[in-house]
Amino acid sequence: MPTKVISKERFDALCRVKLSITDYMSREVEWYSDAEERVLGIVLLDLHDKDWLWMVLGRDEAGLFRAIALDVSISTQVEASARLKVKLEEHSATGQTVFPQGDVKRDSMDLFKPVVSSSPFHENYKILADGLHHSSARGMLRELARTFVDVDGNFLKDFQTTGFNARLWELFLHAFLYEQRFAVTREFDRPDVCTEKNGFPVGIEAVTVNPTAGETTFKPSNDEELRQLREEYMPIKFGSVLLSKMRKRYWELPHMNGKPFVLAVHDFCAGDSMTWSEPAMNDYLYGLRATWHKDQNGKLHITENAIREHRWGDKPIPSGFFNQPDTEHVSAVLFSNSATLSKFNRMGKLAGFGSPDVKMIRVGVKHNFDPNATEPIHFTAEVEPGKYSERWTEGVRVFHNPRARLPIPPGVFEECAHHFLKDGRRVAMLLPDFVHSSHMMVIAPKKDGDESVGAAPKNSQGS
Repeated sequence: MPTKVISKERFDALCRVKLSITDYMSREVEWYSDAEERVLGIVLLDLHDKDWLWMVLGRDEAGLFRAIALDVSISTQVEASARLKVKLEEHSATGQTVFPQGDVKRDSMDLFKPVVSSSPFHENYKILADGLHHSSARGMLRELARTFVDVDGNFLKDFQTTGFNARLWELFLHAFLYEQRFAVTREFDRPDVCTEKNGFPVGIEAVTVNPTAGETTFKPSNDEELRQLREEYMPIKFGSVLLSKMRKRYWELPHMNGKPFVLAVHDFCAGDSMTWSEPAMNDYLYGLRATWHKDQNGKLHITENAIREHRWGDKPIPSGFFNQPDTEHVSAVLFSNSATLSKFNRMGKLAGFGSPDVKMIRVGVKHNFDPNATEPIHFTAEVEPGKYSERWTEGVRVFHNPRARLPIPPGVFEECAHHFLKDGRRVAMLLPDFVHSSHMMVIAPKKDGDESVGAAPKNSQGS
């Protein structure tokens, strides 16, 4: 069966087993598959010997693409490509869909096979599991699940019912850490992830901010309401989940001895709150709030002001999470507002999943690097392979604890936004085109030929 060229985005989405050989010794150059994508192929340049190698990959017993054939020390790229295509055709011609490795000890996890009968499905799960609008997200999540290890045995039930958002956040972190080239260990159930990169170990506990039972959903209708929610309500929501995790004292676990500990937080507390809640996290963690003014020459001046507490109704909490007792054991707080169905839909679209007839339009704001600017840069983009690019890492922030016993060098989490406290002022390291927040419109054809805009999942339309 003939081979076809595939994009790197497609290859990375299908092949989610860490290829250590590609990290430092070689560079990926070409990506292939057979017509049915039962086998994949890759051509690499050996950076040390300056020659070429190829690899064929097939799915193992759990559905993971792993190496099944390899050849090295080839003189030219053309020769390596030719040899690879021959081997791809040979393996494809067998008709095999599984290439046993003999060391697989788990089954493949199917996110969309119902496992509950009495509990109602989560509303967002129902939207995700059916129809064209989220077919790209469905394909991407199905592949991600093949490499995800369910340590506690409740993942599928939670994902399909009451724990949908929390489990979606874990799958996002799984994709993010793979892209960041971390080696993840899932042998412990606490914290959620034990991982290492270049010999640097990190323990990560996933945290979600959820709606309060019986509470009215808050959605700002004007600038004053937005200010109050950012300055008072959201810090209390963030503080509640962070301080509750502190009581579990993960750093005292034997396997966490001497390892930096990170709390990874996502906001799902209300509607599109993830599009505006990040400043509240920044202020609460450091106990500082900025005010600004411009002088007569138009130069921007920013002043940091200490915050004593946050109060919503009759509930106060002290500001400055990093100043609280025992928080020196938290090396950093990782924050994202991007673990939404919109994100998985975009990443799935770029990787070739879902219906090609579905259109996605992203509208949002990027950081304005003009030192005197007070407004962000607005953008609109159609999510189209070859014309639009995005990474899982986009929008991920790492807030570094100035009191951390075990600090984390910024290079460990590459291409993230990094926030520090220096001489009493907050400083940030942001990449160009940093996206603060966005919304997305999904348009799919109806059976009669017209177009329809997709249903908006609750808590899933953020960046």
